[in-house]
Amino acid sequence: MKKTIYISGVIIANLLVIGCIFKINHWPGAGVALTLSLLLFCFWFLPAALINHYKGQKNKTGKWLYIAAFISFFMVFFSALFKIQHWPGAGLLLLIGVPIPFLLYLPVFVYHSVKNKEQSFVNFTAIILGLIFIAVYGVLLSVNVSREILYQGVELTKSNEKIIDYYQFSNNKLTDLSNTEIKEIANKSDKICDIIHQAKKDLLIYSDNAHIHTDFGQDEFVIQNLNNVDSKTMSQYVLIWKDGAMVPVLEKELKTFKEYINTLHLNKATLGRIEDLINLDKQLIDSEEYTWIEREFGSDYFVFALESLSRWEKNIRFVEHIVLIDLYNKEENEL
Repeated sequence: MKKTIYISGVIIANLLVIGCIFKINHWPGAGVALTLSLLLFCFWFLPAALINHYKGQKNKTGKWLYIAAFISFFMVFFSALFKIQHWPGAGLLLLIGVPIPFLLYLPVFVYHSVKNKEQSFVNFTAIILGLIFIAVYGVLLSVNVSREILYQGVELTKSNEKIIDYYQFSNNKLTDLSNTEIKEIANKSDKICDIIHQAKKDLLIYSDNAHIHTDFGQDEFVIQNLNNVDSKTMSQYVLIWKDGAMVPVLEKELKTFKEYINTLHLNKATLGRIEDLINLDKQLIDSEEYTWIEREFGSDYFVFALESLSRWEKNIRFVEHIVLIDLYNKEENEL
């Protein structure tokens, strides 16, 4: 048993190092190596090593110390896995996992040390240094981007909204025509933008920003009026994972919208621009394949989610604009 634990420990450690190197260099397979190594550590190596060490004691003392050690270190590394892989709930797990060694393991260790006079000061010092390392490690995983970058996300959103207002104004003039195709395009664009506005509304409500209107072009959308501007714990849940999340609905409507546009016999230049703007296919980024949802909403930061939604509303209004112009020109040529 002890030999198996030693061998598995070496394998897991090497797999973890390889995963880290691959992750730093954005090579394919990094996620698999990190996930496998951390899962093996949490569910095999950690319990097996602790149980084997406990059974190897002559006096079988300190059972609660081993239990506390397992819970503490399991939570630390399991939450790290969620954070590294950007899975939902990572922020909450880190919030629980990082303090647990100090709140659970350290008191039990101190109590056990007081009872066991043979416990050396060297061991105590090593434990303290190890816990400090875990705390620093957890903080580095949780560190936020600078507020300047967050502010830039807000400014980009405001810029998108001004462009949206311009295209809406221009498109309204073209939709006054009686052409059925023109009105259908306008209706489908409005439907998609309504979905985007509902997604914005959901984000604003969950982030304690219900006072902000979903039309971000208004003067009230400024950084000073936003609460939880650096929040990164709920955007993916609100937009993707919760019941009634709008981003999967948005993706479906975008596909339908694009399919309808392809039936309109537009010129090749227009179709090429639409393909660039509404690209829902999987793409390779740094040798890793990402879906449209992962590309556009991979960040869990509140302000970046808003910017992405706003950018897609801008794209849809621009697509509507160039399609309407194309249809209008075609109708004029037929006359």
